[in-house]
Amino acid sequence: MTQRRRVLVCGWSGAGNVGDELLTSALLAMAENAGIELVVRSADPARTRQAHPGVQVVGRGLWPVLTLGGCDAVCVGPGGIIQDSSSVWSLPMHLAPALVARLRRRPVVGLGLGADRLLRRSSRWLLRWALAGQPVVVRDEASREALAVAGVEADIDSDLAVEELIARAPGEGCGVVVAIGPNAGRGRFRRGRDRLVHDDPQVVAGLVDDLVVRFGGPVQAVLFRGERDRWFATQVVDRTKHPVTIVEDPHQAVEAVWNAAVVITSRFHAALVGVMAGAVVVADVRQQKVASLSSVPELASRFVTRPGWVGNLPDQLPARSVMVTPQRTGANRRILALLSR
Repeated sequence: MTQRRRVLVCGWSGAGNVGDELLTSALLAMAENAGIELVVRSADPARTRQAHPGVQVVGRGLWPVLTLGGCDAVCVGPGGIIQDSSSVWSLPMHLAPALVARLRRRPVVGLGLGADRLLRRSSRWLLRWALAGQPVVVRDEASREALAVAGVEADIDSDLAVEELIARAPGEGCGVVVAIGPNAGRGRFRRGRDRLVHDDPQVVAGLVDDLVVRFGGPVQAVLFRGERDRWFATQVVDRTKHPVTIVEDPHQAVEAVWNAAVVITSRFHAALVGVMAGAVVVADVRQQKVASLSSVPELASRFVTRPGWVGNLPDQLPARSVMVTPQRTGANRRILALLSR
């Protein structure tokens, strides 16, 4: 029997982010079909094992980096990890296994990546060293352009979570779901979670009440970034005129978004789940990745975009529609096929 190639996956699993676990689930299924054995690098191995029973996991310590988790190749991604705005430490941490693999002449790929334009020359140098000349796939044109500035060429395919969602039955189309939380403020050396910036929960609560009047209830607040989103969710709950249920379980959070009539969100994957299900998505587009998703031609008509939450909603909002799917190019699957050889 031919031994399957083992690939170390360097995304953002185990960090309490529902979107990143959707990506991990999709990649695990695609790798199984391609005959590849994955080892997932995790911020919290126990949490990753709970989310994906049976998966092989390594932590983010120095030893897994130096040994590459006993793997034959390294996959950078999936997820929006190519950025250096959250802290100076984030990008080197994500790229470290790829840098070691390049030194050892092991295969390196980038898969399902989202990228912001890098702010530091050192970040661009690290990215070139890790991924220049290697097969790389990103999820949108803005990410491709950001990598090109750093000297890395990439193909485009839909976000990997699309593969996890396309086989779902249509959602129910009932009620309002809120998936909003803070983002990291300015700073270089402190971790992103130590400098979170929140919007005004009273303003968001007013928008929620407006949407309930138009679309009906129930109202649910989902924690797509786990504990990071809890404080803001509780503040919105306290300020709305309508009862709100907080959904903590990651699987139930995805189900809530999938079955909603309207989703109000600042989270990329909550927006993607909602728009694919056919919901109306009221999206804060101050983050580049959410703005890029809302500009995808086959999805754009489902979005009501806002540069923040201040101000009233338009008088006319789209009606809920049938399920829609972003165009897929097959680039993600082609790279997995390359890795399996």
